[in-house]
Amino acid sequence: MKKLCFPATARPHLARQQLLLQELRRDFSVDIFQPMKREESMAVSSIFYAVVFSNFLNGKNYDAVLVRGDRYEMLPFVMVAAYRGIPIIHLEGGDLSGVIDNKVRHAITHLSDYHFCTNEESHQRLIAMGISPERVWNFGSLDVEYAAQVKEQKMRKGQYLFVAYHCIENENEQELNEVLKLYENDEDWNIVRIGGNKDYGREYKGEEYPPDEYINLLRGASCAVGNSSSLIKEASILGTPVVLVGDRQQKRLLPVNVTHVPCETDRIAAAIRYQLGNVYEKDLTY
Repeated sequence: MKKLCFPATARPHLARQQLLLQELRRDFSVDIFQPMKREESMAVSSIFYAVVFSNFLNGKNYDAVLVRGDRYEMLPFVMVAAYRGIPIIHLEGGDLSGVIDNKVRHAITHLSDYHFCTNEESHQRLIAMGISPERVWNFGSLDVEYAAQVKEQKMRKGQYLFVAYHCIENENEQELNEVLKLYENDEDWNIVRIGGNKDYGREYKGEEYPPDEYINLLRGASCAVGNSSSLIKEASILGTPVVLVGDRQQKRLLPVNVTHVPCETDRIAAAIRYQLGNVYEKDLTY
C-alpha cells in the first residue's frame, strides 16, 4: 500500500479535509503531520517548520506529500519534500487572492507534481503557467464539499452578523469595528466574531468553533463580513450574503452572493445594508 503524508498546522483545516482523508485511506496509508503551532513571524516560523518536517521525514518512505491551500506554512513543507525527491500533490493551486498568498501559492505550484484546482478559471491558469494538462484537474473545493454535507442546525436565535476577519498590513480593522458598533448597539442584532490569525503580528479577537458549528453559524447569518476565504467558498454553497472586506482576497473568483468593498467604514456599512436585502440560492462556482 502506497504511503501519503498530509501536513496540517490548523485543526479547522484538518477537520475540513476529513472527507478526503477518509476516501484516501481506502487505498493509501495516510500519516498526518501536525507540528507545534508557532507564534513568531511568518519568516521565523517557516524556518522552524522546514527543520521539524525534515526531521519527521527521516526514516520514512512516503510516495507523496499532499498539501492544501496557500498558507505560508505549506511552503517549507513543499520545499523540504522537493529537495528529498518526494512527489507533491497540491490542492487549490491556480487561485488568485491578495497579500503574500499569491506568491506562496504559485511557488508551491512550481514545486508540485500534481494539481487539483477548485474552479475552471484556476485550472486554465495553471496550464497557462506551464503545468502539463495531464497533471492538473478541476476538482472543485473540498471545503465546499464539506460545508454541503454538514447537517443543518440552528445555532443562534434572531438576526446576527458573522464576522471572520484576519488583520493584514496596511489595513485598519477599526474601520470594520466602527460599522459593527452600529449593530452592537441595536438590541435586535447580535454579532458572532471568529478569532483571526496572527500572521502580521495583530489578531482580530473572536471565538473558535468546531468546523460543523462554524458552518452552521455561517449558514444562519443574515450577512457574513470579513476577509476569510470561507466567506467566498463555503458561504457560496450555503447561500449566505457576504461582504468581502479589503485586500486579502481581492483577486479571488467571486460567487454571486459576495460583494467586495475596501476596508473603509462607509463602504462596509453600505454593503451590509445592501446585502441584508438580498436572498441567494447556492452558487456552484467552487
